[in-house]
Amino acid sequence: MYNIKSNEGGYLMEERVIKLQADLEELKNKVGEKTAAKLELDKYSRIIHRLAEFSADCEECRQYFDELESHLLQMVNQAKTKELTPQEIKVHRQMTANITSHLMKKHQLVPSGYYIGIYLALGISIGLVLGFLLFDNMPLGMPIGMEMGVAIGSGLDADAKKKGKVM
Repeated sequence: MYNIKSNEGGYLMEERVIKLQADLEELKNKVGEKTAAKLELDKYSRIIHRLAEFSADCEECRQYFDELESHLLQMVNQAKTKELTPQEIKVHRQMTANITSHLMKKHQLVPSGYYIGIYLALGISIGLVLGFLLFDNMPLGMPIGMEMGVAIGSGLDADAKKKGKVM
């Protein structure tokens, strides 16, 4: 996987990733399914791998990885003793937003289904206009635009996945 030396304790990055994944699984088991969905823990698995991948060349990714490591450890310890408070969940979601924003801006990564969402909305709006102009019936153009949007968005999502640009 990753063979990047860390300055802290001589751990290999791969070992740190494995430890973080184990902490993440432990947190999932402790908090329950509903809270795990609120915390977006499934997304965190992908974020951990991406941060580890980019941490060799990106100082911000290295800092985010270190922060994430201590944050997850703190959350696991809190989940062992008590229920997570709404404030802790809010802090966690803010951290997720910051990391995701960095990965999107600096490394041009996109979330899964990103292009489908954008082009579906765009296709529906264009379809409504075309339906009104060509058929004099707005609802008739909507499915046509929706199909175009899904087709274009799916193609772009597949292309991003092939290029390794999906978060």
